[in-house]
Amino acid sequence: MGRNVLVVSTVEHGEDVLRSRLGTDVDEVKVVVPVVQQGFLDWLANDELAASAAEQVAAHLADELPRVSEARKGEADVVLAIQDALATFDADEVVVALHPEDEAPFAERVAREDLRPSVQGVPVRAVVIRDGA
Repeated sequence: MGRNVLVVSTVEHGEDVLRSRLGTDVDEVKVVVPVVQQGFLDWLANDELAASAAEQVAAHLADELPRVSEARKGEADVVLAIQDALATFDADEVVVALHPEDEAPFAERVAREDLRPSVQGVPVRAVVIRDGA
């Protein structure tokens, strides 16, 4: 029996690492890309360029990962993006792909402090990926 996995990625090119982390026992994958690729002032202004870029990354990951049923952009707050996705997707686990701290955009640095081992009872596994890895 396979797993339902929510993939939340702030990394633009992490598909190879994510694919290997998912393994072969996956029934369904939902991809959410938080809108974190923006500066502080853009974050306050709800930057549409960053939202469009997140949509493109989500579409790319949907093409590259197995069994993706949905892929979309999410809230800049990574934990809120997870909570929103769990409201409509019955995940067995959450895999969060993050930049190393020294490469993380502002919104990701703010949100990563709130990451916990589980959200709404669903285990969360963080994977650090250098962009282009």
